[in-house]
Amino acid sequence: MKLSDVKFYKSVGLETSEIMFDAKNEVVFVGRSNVGKSSIMNALFEKKDLVKTSARPGKTKLANIFTVANKYYMTDLPGYGFAKLGKNLKEQLDGLISWYLEERTTHLKKVVILIDSKLGAQQTDLDMYKYILELELPVTIVLSKIDKIGKNELNKSLSHAREMFFWQEIIPVSSTKKLWINELTKSIKAALLG
Repeated sequence: MKLSDVKFYKSVGLETSEIMFDAKNEVVFVGRSNVGKSSIMNALFEKKDLVKTSARPGKTKLANIFTVANKYYMTDLPGYGFAKLGKNLKEQLDGLISWYLEERTTHLKKVVILIDSKLGAQQTDLDMYKYILELELPVTIVLSKIDKIGKNELNKSLSHAREMFFWQEIIPVSSTKKLWINELTKSIKAALLG
């Protein structure tokens, strides 16, 4: 299976009618707004702009679902924790994330939580992590944007992540320089095939 054998399937929101989920194995990407979910997914897919990216935080307001090899789903969920969206929209997006994870629990083979390597885990990241653990879903922590920090900062970020996310798989990644993308690809393939 190649992750590059991918196509956009559909977008869903809380108001979407006729969602009709099927039994395909799925990997979901979650993280704070502007953490680089879309860029990392594009790097995994070996596509430049299949997953829409934006410099403006809070742009993704739907769950964007992609099919891989016509057998699996990979989904980009909206970012969380962006205060400037306003309380009502922020609550709607958080509701969409929760609803999606709970609806797909049976078929979710991995939840990839992206953490900005420079900022480290924020309280919203820890809250999401605890929520995913309550759902008993497998987790991989991805430290994004590692090309923007030095080696010492990366080591500190990894050490901090190991303390915060004890026993979880932690992969540092750069989508622009393709650092550790192969390791993340292997992890996702193993989850989808499992």
